[in-house]
Amino acid sequence: MAIGEVLAARGRAADVLEAARVAFLKNGYSKTSIAEIAQGSGISMAHIYNFYPSKLHLVCAVVDAEIAKLVARLETAVDPNASAAARLSMLLLLELEETHKLIQQHKGMLGCLQIIMQKRPRHTEELLRLTRYPIETILKSGVLADEFEIRNTKKAALTIQAATTKFRFPQLWSDTDYSILREQCVNVIRMLLKGIERR
Repeated sequence: MAIGEVLAARGRAADVLEAARVAFLKNGYSKTSIAEIAQGSGISMAHIYNFYPSKLHLVCAVVDAEIAKLVARLETAVDPNASAAARLSMLLLLELEETHKLIQQHKGMLGCLQIIMQKRPRHTEELLRLTRYPIETILKSGVLADEFEIRNTKKAALTIQAATTKFRFPQLWSDTDYSILREQCVNVIRMLLKGIERR
């Protein structure tokens, strides 16, 4: 395949992904059809299946892209000059804020996350790994700075992520008011820090 054809194919795949993003985030998984995505992208349904074998593959690609953007925002928003404890607190509180806001702004995101959790548990694990990476990075820097007393940063990051699940896309888990969730998140962070800070 010539370079021009490769670039054109990539452009069409990007058009499909953007049309899918708009449709899924607005309407959710169940209320979005491949026909709607085809119309939005200007690419035939048959051709869409050349890029994505199923609607589920397509929604996974959309959510992957949104999670990657979220992680990038979180990593750049946390002050690199702050202590590891302050950075971890900032990261977890920002994750609550950003994921809550993402579902508030894009009502269809909730249904997309639910279908991936239900139909693709391994993919869900990959998304969790992606969002766990910044936690692990902060923990490693805290150990190096002699601020945290942790033997295994991977396990500690996994434990912290599990302890804060309720505060990541919180609408998945409950309809608790955001201010109450934030207060709960602050309290959980304080307890977690007591468990890892060097005494």
